[in-house]
Amino acid sequence: KLPLLLAALGVVLSVVASEPINMSEAGPVALDTPKTRLILWDIDDTLIKSAHASGSPGGPLLQAVTQAAGRPIEKGSMSFSGKTDPQVVRELLSANGLGDLAPAAMADLEARAFAALPAVMAAGVANGTFCYVQLPGIAELLKELGQREGVVQGLLTGNLEACCPVKLGAAGIDHGIFVLGAYGSDAADRNSLVPIAIAKYEGLLGQPIKPCEVVVIGDTPMDAMCAT
Repeated sequence: KLPLLLAALGVVLSVVASEPINMSEAGPVALDTPKTRLILWDIDDTLIKSAHASGSPGGPLLQAVTQAAGRPIEKGSMSFSGKTDPQVVRELLSANGLGDLAPAAMADLEARAFAALPAVMAAGVANGTFCYVQLPGIAELLKELGQREGVVQGLLTGNLEACCPVKLGAAGIDHGIFVLGAYGSDAADRNSLVPIAIAKYEGLLGQPIKPCEVVVIGDTPMDAMCAT
């Protein structure tokens, strides 16, 4: 049942410190084996998708950066897919002629954008400007995995930690079902997030976990890359 759901969702399933799994060739995935003790979910286009009134993904981030910069910030042709929020903010500022700011000024601008983002997102969700919906099969999959002995579910996402309850809650997913998370607010480099998640797991649960016992589920090549 679960392998079929995973394949249907089109997610990238990779075991840390191994080659990414080809879902068309891997056959049944035994999710009750010791190698799947910690499952780390990406959020955007894996658990949920955006369905904003504007039709443009990334609306809250653009609005927060515009607010912090005090001038319109345009996305242009930039893709946010697979990137952390800090990485997106830096690329947006550079693309809009603000990449040459002094380090202190840049750090201050980024900090103001990050501070504004959760409130901007929450306000937009409340007034209907920003909308998030679950992808098909996710509720059933999260429930089944939550009932499996020895399986711990967490998040590995480029979103800021403070934004995740807002975004997931808007899509009807309880952020509290995830025992831990590694977020864009932990590191701008997505490749740093798996070690951060492992350290959090060991700190929270008081037991070691091997990299081969961790699974990353996401939708972009960057998700697979951070897991290898």
